[in-house]
Amino acid sequence: MLRFRLFRLSLVQKLIVSFALTGVFLITAVIYATIGLGTMHRMVDDIARNDLTAATATITLRDIMMAQQRAAGRFQILKQPEFREIHRQQSEAFRQTLIKLQQQPGGADMGPLTRAFASYSTTAERMFRGGVVSDIDLKRAAERVEKAIEVVRSEQKRSLDRKLVAAGEREKHTATRALSLALSGVTLTFLVAAILVYSFSSSIGKLQKATHRIAAGDFDHDPHIPAGDEIGALSQDFMHMAVRLKELEQLSLDASPLTRLPGNIAIERSINRRLREKSSFAMCYLDLDNFKSYNDRYGYIKASEVLKKTGEVIHEVVKRLNDPDAFVGHIGGDDFVVIIDAKLAKAACQDIIADFDAMVPSYYSEEDRASGAIKGVDRYGVPRIFPLLSISIAALTCQPGNYTTAAEIATAAASVKDRVKKASGSNYIIVREAGVSEA
Repeated sequence: MLRFRLFRLSLVQKLIVSFALTGVFLITAVIYATIGLGTMHRMVDDIARNDLTAATATITLRDIMMAQQRAAGRFQILKQPEFREIHRQQSEAFRQTLIKLQQQPGGADMGPLTRAFASYSTTAERMFRGGVVSDIDLKRAAERVEKAIEVVRSEQKRSLDRKLVAAGEREKHTATRALSLALSGVTLTFLVAAILVYSFSSSIGKLQKATHRIAAGDFDHDPHIPAGDEIGALSQDFMHMAVRLKELEQLSLDASPLTRLPGNIAIERSINRRLREKSSFAMCYLDLDNFKSYNDRYGYIKASEVLKKTGEVIHEVVKRLNDPDAFVGHIGGDDFVVIIDAKLAKAACQDIIADFDAMVPSYYSEEDRASGAIKGVDRYGVPRIFPLLSISIAALTCQPGNYTTAAEIATAAASVKDRVKKASGSNYIIVREAGVSEA
């Protein structure tokens, strides 16, 4: 029953209920956080007593001091220089560790330890140089260093204890303040809920209005909903959808009314997208040969049928090659474009020529088919004999970095097309790189 009632609540009512529950959960979370602070205090206490860097450093100093004593004692007995080197290395390690301790803010007074170690180092160095140094003198100097280390360690422990007491007091204040903030947060939650309810209601109204405007064809309408939440994101999606609808409308207007293939705008966008994505592709420029003479002899209606059928032939061939990203466009007149994977360019050219040449004879009279040519007048008014329609294909393989704009590719393909049209019949040329072509 409660679930049914909740389902029937309006968006505003659901938001109010959700924020009220948020307040309850927030208080519960703070209580758990307070309990967690006690656990965290015990963890900090354990880490502070066992793992502090300063405490570890004092232990290291003591170990290094013992190692120096062993090296000095062996040198006194064996007089071997390697023990002197070991002592020197340990002495340097002691100094580096001492420097780290001195750099710690608020640390113990390192003065006595520094002086005691300097005295020991002087005594040891005199012994290494062959001076008269008794075992008792060296031992007493080392004991003074060890006592100084112990004094530092004791001071560190007292400082650590003071910090732990302060941390405990801090924990109590933190728990009290966290609970106060939680109660304040609940109050603020209800205030924010009221503001968001109004904001959501206003935004939904704007989205509804935008939906009607876009449906009416006003693709440039901006609902003016600020981004930052789900409704703002939905508003952006609406605007992207409107832009896409506008683009599709433009493409529809740009498409050839005869072949229904995309026109120049779509062709340019397809090429530019591939250039942006830095992908390899082949741009095939297709042109019908002797089309003007055919139009003059058979009329524009038959010529239009040939163009429409040619578009269908090209589209079907490309479809058979199973390139999901392939594109077929109609520039206008008897010029077409195929954009396809570079690896499929040769197969596309060969299959288009084969299907086109098989289709063309059916659009001629028996007499013209038998003679394999028609009589006509060229563009200069000179009577000539024109072969049957054929198709010329200039395929330009485009690798990333070779071209920068669609216009540059179109210009290069047009120059290649002029080369292939010089040959009789249907032909193709594939230009794979500058100066290298395949017929």
